Amino acid sequence: MDVVHTLFERRALEAPDSTALVSGAVLLTYRELDARANGLARSLLRGGVGPETPVPLRLDRSPELLVALLAVCKAGGTAVLLDPGWPEDRLAPVLDDCPVVIDGPLGAAPSNEGPGIPAHPDQLAYAVHTSGSTGRPKLVGVTHRAIAHRVATHTEAYRITPADRSSWLAPPASSVSVVELWPYLCSGASVHVADPATSGSPSELRDWMVASGITRAYVNMPLAEPLYGLPWPAETSLRLMTVGSDAVRVWPAPDLPFEVAVEYGSAEANGVTSCLVPLEDRCTSATADEAARRARPPIGRAWPEVGAGVLTSDLRPVAAGEIGELFVSGPELARGYLGEAAHTAERFLPDPAGGGGRVYRTGDLVRERPDGRLEHHGRVDAQVKIRGHRVEPAEVEAVLLRHPGVRECVVTGVPGPDGDLRLCAYVVHPVTPEAGAPSRTADGARFEIGELRAFASARLPEPMVPTAWTALERLPLNAAGKVDRRALPAPSWGEATRGRERSADPVTAGVLELWERALGARGALGDHFIRSGGDSLSATRLVEAVGNRYGVRIRLREFLRAPTPETLIQTIRAEGSTR
Repeated sequence: MDVVHTLFERRALEAPDSTALVSGAVLLTYRELDARANGLARSLLRGGVGPETPVPLRLDRSPELLVALLAVCKAGGTAVLLDPGWPEDRLAPVLDDCPVVIDGPLGAAPSNEGPGIPAHPDQLAYAVHTSGSTGRPKLVGVTHRAIAHRVATHTEAYRITPADRSSWLAPPASSVSVVELWPYLCSGASVHVADPATSGSPSELRDWMVASGITRAYVNMPLAEPLYGLPWPAETSLRLMTVGSDAVRVWPAPDLPFEVAVEYGSAEANGVTSCLVPLEDRCTSATADEAARRARPPIGRAWPEVGAGVLTSDLRPVAAGEIGELFVSGPELARGYLGEAAHTAERFLPDPAGGGGRVYRTGDLVRERPDGRLEHHGRVDAQVKIRGHRVEPAEVEAVLLRHPGVRECVVTGVPGPDGDLRLCAYVVHPVTPEAGAPSRTADGARFEIGELRAFASARLPEPMVPTAWTALERLPLNAAGKVDRRALPAPSWGEATRGRERSADPVTAGVLELWERALGARGALGDHFIRSGGDSLSATRLVEAVGNRYGVRIRLREFLRAPTPETLIQTIRAEGSTR
């Protein structure tokens, strides 16, 4: 079996001057990308990198990150994917005891000669973090075999050719980059990088895709629904948008100028199911009939050579049409959780069908329809998915309990005002029930909800920081003495307790109306969007709504520097376009 970097090297020999990557004004040909990766790989070897040596990559989505990914493969190491935006508390344990860390400009001179280090298919290619129920993240180790299988299956299902232009939208620490990069770079196609501000705004992302001539795009569900719900020009080059999700709520319109297909996977099992399987009987926005559209889109059938069994808790097949837990087998399974033998044994089990193989216990509940496609029906545990990121509430709870004023806490996922799942924290004794009011800890210290949020933000990635905070005198318990999550009160989505400011000015009134729709809570001119329960996704929707109503262009990044209604009003007036 060819590993991914040898497949890429073959393409670089066949078409060295073809475009491999475009990022803003930067364009790399296959020859240039290969030479840069060769030079860095040789530097890594001199720095002590050997087979499966972990090499943390602390880089934004960029040409440098792609060069580093390819170089680590060529050197035989294991790329540990990190997000530069993560707090230092989360990054520090990963960076300790590593001979090499790539976190800045790549100074190695390009080389036309590769290091020639052989890689076995079962050798680790990369590692990615996933939220851990024990209170700390787990590191999932993924093999070259898994990536090679994904390249083969996705190249065929996506019908990739050298003429294709793929978008690269995933965060730098996400395993989704595997499907956005390697099937295309191993097929002679080109990859195009969207900057963070563009990739966070549905309308700007649409415009960028159209202008860049993107033909294939992989988008996580929270962004996909507003993206394919926009009006699209008929002349767009886009032909296929695949949506990565456990569950998509709304069918895309059948008259879109491109096809939309749902897929499902995880860091531990890579690609599991797709609505493109098999190609002759795919279930997409273009092929679904009226009967199919009366239900939510399914997550599809298993990829070739991937087993997807629906089992009971004691590993027996469920009756036809019944809901059970999804167990996955096949070449795309990860090796396990690195350094976590006990947790690996809990989730990666001997195949109950025998044969000496393994299955991964996903924790996802599914039902197999009569047509063989799977529907997603939630989780068997407390894990939630926040804006495409899997979050174990126990990990967030463990961090909050480190604050000296938090005696008890519960974190859970609750649908927000817009229907999207949001993370909510219920804390005992850090604050009084009046939102934002200061309280005293056991040692007499005073602080506010904002301090708790800042405490969490300094230790957790942004999707894991709760957006709603509720102070309780005590947690509700059931008869067994455990926390009764069903008895938790509905969260308060905004901290402002006053009503919306009255104004005869139509712009002020309009902005406050859109603010209330975004947060599900009334606000005032000086309210801070994030501190009032918002997050980056709802902020994106707010600036889009304001921009559409008043005909102005508002950059999400600029709004988040001072996310208040007053900022939006000033931007509208500065543009001189009120209506």
